Amino acid sequence: MPRTTSLLQDVIAKVPRRSSAKGTAPSKESLLLDALDDVLGHRVLCTSLRRGQFAAAVADRSPDNEVTCFFLDVFLAKQTLDEIGRKRPNVSVVCETDFPEGPFDTVAMPFLKNGEAELTRELLQQAHERLDIGGRLIVSTDNPNDTWLHEQLQLIFEKVTKRPQSRGVLYLALKTHALRRVRNFTANFAFRDGKRLVHVVSRPSVFSHRKLDIGARALIEAVVSTRAVQPGSRILDLGCGSGVVGIALAMRKPGVHVHAMDSNPRALQCALHGAELNGLTVVNQPVKTVQGDSVSEGEPSSLSIQLDATGHVCEPGSFDLVVANPPYYSDWAITAIFVEAAARALKPGGRLFLVTKNANWYRNNLPFVLSDVEIHPLREYSIVAARKRSGRT
Repeated sequence: MPRTTSLLQDVIAKVPRRSSAKGTAPSKESLLLDALDDVLGHRVLCTSLRRGQFAAAVADRSPDNEVTCFFLDVFLAKQTLDEIGRKRPNVSVVCETDFPEGPFDTVAMPFLKNGEAELTRELLQQAHERLDIGGRLIVSTDNPNDTWLHEQLQLIFEKVTKRPQSRGVLYLALKTHALRRVRNFTANFAFRDGKRLVHVVSRPSVFSHRKLDIGARALIEAVVSTRAVQPGSRILDLGCGSGVVGIALAMRKPGVHVHAMDSNPRALQCALHGAELNGLTVVNQPVKTVQGDSVSEGEPSSLSIQLDATGHVCEPGSFDLVVANPPYYSDWAITAIFVEAAARALKPGGRLFLVTKNANWYRNNLPFVLSDVEIHPLREYSIVAARKRSGRT
């Protein structure tokens, strides 16, 4: 029998709801909220770990405050826009590759002790660049025993004030002069795929920064071994990261079009730059291609991008192949989005290939959505393959 609810609805129904009762854990931005009196001026830039609590608090203190809340994930940006941004005309919610130019009087950023170190360094540097002379940086960490973040701040700012608390540390710093040296955190590297050398561009916050993920390598090998890529193939690269899988597959045959989707704008930026380095044509929207003899041997392959976190696919039912490297450990809601997006994107007979370290969820759930499900081990990973059954929309 056909399933009456989506996989995503099933997964969400099983996720325990967080209690709103008193005594729940404080907001991860609570240390920043304690520093509202330390905000200088009216031009404020902040990041958020969830839904812009600090941005809302600063905006509510004065209608003259102009607050920009910055995200590197379109899902969190949309969530914040819906919850606080639409209600406050003095709050702008942005999801971009880098901080807005500014200048700003105050920049505020909460960090987690297990966060990405290189991204933290880059954001600290960008915060310094965006501050006006005399502007203030406010940062927090949930690590009460922090020394690393303190050291990073001292490399950039002449004077750093430390306010330790039981639940973390708050730091304050003033910008007194421009940086003498601005570091570039973008990385270019290459890997060999058969006889081809594939060039990759990556940045902090983009999956597998500075190196080729072994799971991505396994996924490329699995797709190539089945000869799923043909001249003129239309490929959807879900959660593309730096674009390594889609770009490598596009270089295999002429006239291939790859549509790269990710929730991180930096990932799409890297995919575009990587496509250009490898001689792919960059286009604004998915290209209509036809598999088979109609594609000439010299026809270039192409790539388009889409910033999305909901699984909304351009031109559903038109893709021959979907490739994905979903998060391995989550509450499976993201995985369900990937699977349902693939089912919508594929044409009848089209194929899905994904790589995972935990295949049990796919073994139990994927047959409800796609047919011919197969799972094979490769390079300490599992390759999950499936096919779009005829008549499913």
